[in-house]
Amino acid sequence: MKTKIAAAIALTLLAGSTFAAPILYGEIDASLDYLPEDNATKSDRDVWELSSNSSFIGIKGEEKLTERLNAVYAIEWAFNADGEGADWAKRNRFVGLKDRQLGTLKVGAHDTPLKQFSSVVDTFNNYVANKADVSGIFTGENRVANAVVYESPAIALPTGAIKVNALLATGEASAIKSDNGVVKTAGRGLGDAWSASVAYESPAVIAGIAYDKAIPSNFLGRGFVNASEPEVTGGSLFAAANTIRAIGRVNLQGGLALKALYQTSEVEQAEGNAVGAEFIDDAQGWLVGAEYNLPTAKAWTVKAQYSQNSTSFKNATADLDAEQIFAGVDYAFNKQVKAYGYAGYLALERADAETKQPVVGTGLEFKF
Repeated sequence: MKTKIAAAIALTLLAGSTFAAPILYGEIDASLDYLPEDNATKSDRDVWELSSNSSFIGIKGEEKLTERLNAVYAIEWAFNADGEGADWAKRNRFVGLKDRQLGTLKVGAHDTPLKQFSSVVDTFNNYVANKADVSGIFTGENRVANAVVYESPAIALPTGAIKVNALLATGEASAIKSDNGVVKTAGRGLGDAWSASVAYESPAVIAGIAYDKAIPSNFLGRGFVNASEPEVTGGSLFAAANTIRAIGRVNLQGGLALKALYQTSEVEQAEGNAVGAEFIDDAQGWLVGAEYNLPTAKAWTVKAQYSQNSTSFKNATADLDAEQIFAGVDYAFNKQVKAYGYAGYLALERADAETKQPVVGTGLEFKF
């Protein structure tokens, strides 16, 4: 009898409580890409590939605690829309508190504030299996495990607002490593590695500067090269990086947006750096791009972008220069569904060796 009464009381309490339902969200993005091989000694050949472009699924929620304080959470997993490879790579996941006046504090795994800047200016973000965007040839595109993140509320100005973000990470006494979508820093102190950004935002202008301290990153990015035997060989060098990134976007009247990015990176000594990383002098990259939303046909957007990165060395190792140029067009059926097409060109140069990689592709993006 006592058990039945206790069960009834529990059910009554649950029925009388209100919980905010979690929100399911995500994106499926797949493209068909023509990536002909330009081989050094083997015969060249035509290649068609299906690419999964940052497809993911997530669950998020927010629960009101007081008039100004909410609890927040989110967890995301990446998957391959083309059916290849291993699914469920790690993306952002956190739990935190959001105060209307003081800002948001999160604990978990999260994009660095520096990485978040790229989406503001990278016109071809995630194209060609995430290798045609800035992550293909730049450092700094990192999601960090074991992190505490602070996001300030918008500080209002007469013409816009300022936002400040910061991330402190601990390596939990391990060496740096890359782990299925996230990177882990060295050391065991909270803040041995960190990232921070300051941004000004208004309807017409977005500008910001960000800095990474000892955040593991890939140097010597080779973009979307597809040759089985390219003339420029050698993989990336994974090392803790000190990176400074500045971005700007201007939204002009008539649907035209102009974008730019500049960054420079140096290697921070840390346990786990790849052999050879100690010889890197620096890596410097920049990007310029434009988007034009047709005033008389709002569903259509034409766009173009040029990006370049050079990695130099202190010893006799030859520098690596990478260039990517893209042009494309989008057609938005609505806010959730977009079809797109593009053409691009990648050039890698190291000493007398040069690898060239063209691409032509078309894809479909569905956000839910």
